[in-house]
Amino acid sequence: MSKRKDHPKEQNSRAVVCRPSFGRDLRSRRIMELELPEFLIYALEQRVVEANVGATDHESSTLNEYIETELVNLVTVRDVAELEITAPGFGAAVQNWLDQLRG
Repeated sequence: MSKRKDHPKEQNSRAVVCRPSFGRDLRSRRIMELELPEFLIYALEQRVVEANVGATDHESSTLNEYIETELVNLVTVRDVAELEITAPGFGAAVQNWLDQLRG
């Protein structure tokens, strides 16, 4: 089994992903650079195309929106409770996100 060598830039950026929660606004948004294999990007794009079949302009999704909702599906109610302990305001941030969807 081969071991992947990290590029110096990757080593630095990986350390930035998980920051201490103190002073963080968990309701804010942040742009992240993400490297994915091309086949996965293609598959995700196809899912967006499928989701947008028959949708109006107002109902159609972007790739970013699709990925966001898929990732949110990985966060369970238990996760929210546990993360609220280490990052007070986590639950409120999730509720804020849900409220924005409904609005």
